[in-house]
Amino acid sequence: MSLTKEETLFVDFLNSFTKYYKKAHEIAENSKGISILPMGDGKNEFKMYSLDEICHSCQIFRDGNLLITPKTTDAIWYKKENDNFFIFLIEFKGDFLCRTSSKCLLVNVVDNLKTKNEQYNNEFSKEIAKLDKVLDKYSDRMLNGLAAKPLETVTIALPLIYEEYYGKNDVEYLDIRKFLSNSRIIYRVVSISDEYEPNRQRSRGKSYRCSNMIPSICKKLAHERHDRELDSSYESSLQTYHRRYERAGIVYSAGFVDNVAFNNFIENYLK
Repeated sequence: MSLTKEETLFVDFLNSFTKYYKKAHEIAENSKGISILPMGDGKNEFKMYSLDEICHSCQIFRDGNLLITPKTTDAIWYKKENDNFFIFLIEFKGDFLCRTSSKCLLVNVVDNLKTKNEQYNNEFSKEIAKLDKVLDKYSDRMLNGLAAKPLETVTIALPLIYEEYYGKNDVEYLDIRKFLSNSRIIYRVVSISDEYEPNRQRSRGKSYRCSNMIPSICKKLAHERHDRELDSSYESSLQTYHRRYERAGIVYSAGFVDNVAFNNFIENYLK
């Protein structure tokens, strides 16, 4: 592909992190070494850069004993097509994003406790009152993390990683923030399909199935408090963030890919 001067500088920047140039299914491994991507027959062998690992290797995110590592997507890749330079940000999530958030689960638990409390002469009313206060401030950690990743990757992580790279290497300067704003940034969250059973965990396959049943208390409070997080799936809630980022020009496109379909995404878009 024919690259402009700025595009070449950016590619050289990424190519300096050869240690973190890995196969997609390796980047998609969890802490136990289990990948959410299907393997075999050459699937998901395509290499990208492990952005999380790059980020954690940088000294710029250390302030004494304090770690200030931003939330980043798992992988980054690039492609030039016609006159457009695309930057792909990929997040691998070993969860079903079709289910409702843990906030709904907590609401349902508290509601059940209130019912049981009546059977015990309201003995636990003080504790339940405290839980109600927690609920008023509670926000789902996974949802917040997934919402923040593309934003912090583009506005914090990549500019600061480049700042450290430029300071350590005798290279021509690239206005990285301007370059990112002029590039077409594609963000995809790769999550587990409801038909997927990992080879090493087939016996637990049924436990992965999503439930579309939303407790009535979640629906009721969602309506009363105008809190769509209570009766929406993770995917549905994240779409609102994605649309904001698209409208603001932070990303060009944001969306979701099932893990079983990611190899097709590689073939159709990344290669």
